[in-house]
Amino acid sequence: MLVRELVDGEETKEAELQAAVLTCLYLSYSYMGNEISYPLKPFLVEDSKDKFWDRCLLIVNRLSSNMLRINAEPGFFTEIFTELKACGMNTSANAGSNLPCGAA
Repeated sequence: MLVRELVDGEETKEAELQAAVLTCLYLSYSYMGNEISYPLKPFLVEDSKDKFWDRCLLIVNRLSSNMLRINAEPGFFTEIFTELKACGMNTSANAGSNLPCGAA
């Protein structure tokens, strides 16, 4: 859900995409864990920590309501989880396709 909303395909460098995906991964781990105890260093691929934290704030400001819905609404959790599973299946089945996950 986070990657789908943050990555828009306009990234011009692999490093930009990597930084965005790792930021989403960090927030996902932090959100699902009991406390934020994950070391930050493996998720930093840029020289500036400020860029990382700016991306974190962008994601939280844009998607915190949906992140909270995952825990509050079992139906929404099932919807997101089903979408994630389908993306995994589609990725292996459409290895040569340029369509993003979730695209028709």
